[in-house]
Amino acid sequence: MTTMIDPIAKPLLERWIYVLVKVDSAFLAPYTPEARKRIEAEGGYGEAFIPFLRRFLRALQDTRWQAGSYYPGGWYRGLLEAGTVPPEQADITPQALAPFYQEEFRIKSDGSWYVGKKRIEGPVQRFFLNNLYFDSDLQRYVIRYRLEFHNETRYLHHESPPYRVLQTVDREGRIELLLNDGTTEVLQPGTLRLDGQERLFCAVKAEGLPAQFGDNARWQLLQQVEERESGWVLCLEQQVLPLMLDAPAEFPGGTCHSDC
Repeated sequence: MTTMIDPIAKPLLERWIYVLVKVDSAFLAPYTPEARKRIEAEGGYGEAFIPFLRRFLRALQDTRWQAGSYYPGGWYRGLLEAGTVPPEQADITPQALAPFYQEEFRIKSDGSWYVGKKRIEGPVQRFFLNNLYFDSDLQRYVIRYRLEFHNETRYLHHESPPYRVLQTVDREGRIELLLNDGTTEVLQPGTLRLDGQERLFCAVKAEGLPAQFGDNARWQLLQQVEERESGWVLCLEQQVLPLMLDAPAEFPGGTCHSDC
């Protein structure tokens, strides 16, 4: 986790709690000084909102708050419009925030996607993958796509990498990967890793993010891997490449999983 993240926000991230504040047509997580400056300068909430936001972040330290996304800006404006309770005196409780809460977006260890208890598959999952980004400040994956009046923002609780390798093809001496977002890219052999449960991973995308091999892709690739006296090697058409399958490796957004 980066040092840019405020100490009060770190335990929230560890519990997969995301606070999102709307600024123009986008939502920002007020977990870094830069994000809070933008909220204060461009959010249009007024000077009293920042102290309210700090109180809100402190309130979420209580373990009764569940994982997911919370939207204090909408609640704050609703309190102002109602005029019954000043925001600085409002009780910050899960019950009060229920209309301004979205269930967590989760990728389980087996690679299945859920919003709350609802499983996401097929074209909907592909849509989310095609709108998936990596927030390097928070070291979290985020889905952003345009709705009618704003850019929907959903951070992920990922127990395993969002990206999966579905198929490998040996094309003229290099391995081409088909990913679950429908894209293809060339394997970087130096990033291949096997974890303690013999799951296979590699780095993909410009950020070097982890991708886990599906069973078929893993079998396809390991047919070209041999263990020799010098160690593991990948046998291609015109070359033999040494591998570091057992070496420790940490990818952005977390390790390839547990004991890699």
